[in-house]
Amino acid sequence: MVVKNEGSFDEKLLNLLLENSLEGVMLVDRHGIVCRVNQAFVTMTSLGQDSIESKSVVRMLKTGNINDFFDPIREGLWQDGFWQGDIQQTLVNDRIIKGFLKVSAVLPKSGPVRYYLCQLAEHGHLELVRAGGQAITARDNLTKLATLPVFTDRLLQAVANAHRQEQSVGVMILDLDRFHQVNDSLGTKLGDELLCLIAGRLTNCLRDSDSVARIGADEFGMLLSDIDEGPGAVRNSGFVAQKVYEALAQPVELGGKSIEVTAAVGITLFPQDGRNPEELLNNAKTALSHARQGSRNNYQFFSHKMADVARRRFALESSLREAVEGGQLHLYYQPQIDLKTGKIIGAEALLRWIHPEQGVISPVEFIPVAEETGLILPIGDWVIRTACRQVAIWRDMNLPPVRVGVNLSAVQFQRQDIEKVVKESLAETGIDPGYLDLEITESAIMDDVKKAVLILNRIGDMGVKLSIDDFGTGYSSLSQLRHFPFKTLKIDRSFVNAIANDEGDKAIVNAIIAMAHSLNQTVIVEGVETVAQLEIMQNLNCNEMQGYLFSAPVKVDKFTELLKNGVELKHVVEKASDPKTTKGR
Repeated sequence: MVVKNEGSFDEKLLNLLLENSLEGVMLVDRHGIVCRVNQAFVTMTSLGQDSIESKSVVRMLKTGNINDFFDPIREGLWQDGFWQGDIQQTLVNDRIIKGFLKVSAVLPKSGPVRYYLCQLAEHGHLELVRAGGQAITARDNLTKLATLPVFTDRLLQAVANAHRQEQSVGVMILDLDRFHQVNDSLGTKLGDELLCLIAGRLTNCLRDSDSVARIGADEFGMLLSDIDEGPGAVRNSGFVAQKVYEALAQPVELGGKSIEVTAAVGITLFPQDGRNPEELLNNAKTALSHARQGSRNNYQFFSHKMADVARRRFALESSLREAVEGGQLHLYYQPQIDLKTGKIIGAEALLRWIHPEQGVISPVEFIPVAEETGLILPIGDWVIRTACRQVAIWRDMNLPPVRVGVNLSAVQFQRQDIEKVVKESLAETGIDPGYLDLEITESAIMDDVKKAVLILNRIGDMGVKLSIDDFGTGYSSLSQLRHFPFKTLKIDRSFVNAIANDEGDKAIVNAIIAMAHSLNQTVIVEGVETVAQLEIMQNLNCNEMQGYLFSAPVKVDKFTELLKNGVELKHVVEKASDPKTTKGR
């Protein structure tokens, strides 16, 4: 290697660039002698490596007015240390090269420039081949943007340049919010049209030296090269993020409808956050995950604290996969009480994860991971089938019949064939469909109301009971809710906590109950923990309740004992009112 031991170029970094680049790469010294080329360059030119290296770069080109080709490049390098543009040249082997050439001065730590890095991407060469022979698509067929492999390749090159010039590189990953709803409601053709429109807007937000790529179904990568170090890098990349959001905020008309486009963006920086493309891309994805958890049109910069959280989430995900397969998931049951008779008439099935080493892991911690990874689908399937089997077991024991409520997550409702799962579970167990109660939150159904109504009507036609869960915490329209076949409305516990001392909460609950009764719906209130709360709910004509006043969620054998012993609300209230039992509480 001609450059070896000269100390003017990081040899390890150069080797990494040459071996992994999908573009043709050539290193030329200040005298125009070719020092190194990679296999991609050899493949593009069809010139042997020995006929290129250690020879003048001029010798590759067919004789002619060569100065017309080199003069603009020399001028750009003299003025800016950088030149890029389209080229078309005939080589000595009569091969015509058409492509996009970038030439960068490799700035030394001291002294004059001694090397220039040339990067060539052929026009029309839609498949760039690595040395191993694996073909990789260079352009996305739909948006005509670069693909993930090419984006990674450009990031590698940008890191190499920034390393020598002591500058920063910004990596941004953008994920569109609720893109699947556009496909579901307007069709994939208009969905594709939206992606192309977004691609154009993102491209217009960047400089010519930057790059944008489609790296997923609705994910885009943006590469910000040669940005200032330190605080300047944060400021510049944040400015680009704001510019992107302003571009996306412009109205989009598709199929005669106005579409609101929002997105989450994760940002990471070289060299502050990572030293290689893989690390930077992973960090950008970690930041994107945190951005998704915030409000819409939210961007987050990567921090090492995020990485610690991501590692814990990854460990939790791995353990959760083992839990699904290893029988660590269990259903607990919380009794639901008829406020007129005081008898147990139902139960809510609540998922619990009992880890063999860590003990009970809260649903608040593992349910979001299950939804993000898609594990919620097999878990949700298991919950429905297990609840139906348990109803059948109680039936066969000749115990008083109870319905069992099962919570459906928004992800499960949107992505799983719930109708099929329910139908198979009912057929397998032979239970009365009315003893299965599917509880759905407002947020799970309001994104695509028409689709949700169709699905729920088909399930309701089977005889399955449908309840709207945590009512009052969402932002749905009452005029929309009346179109759904809900039989029960569950008032969220947040309205009950202070109802004994808050007239405002009492008025809200009273209005909800009156509205539900006008729609012939039964009302059940969650989170009843005191006798005072119970009495208020009875005075407001609430139909049913569940809460710690009667029982916490319990294992199946404990719930079975409650049914066998015929425990009623009056027994629990008498016990709660007894000074002997309340002393010291």
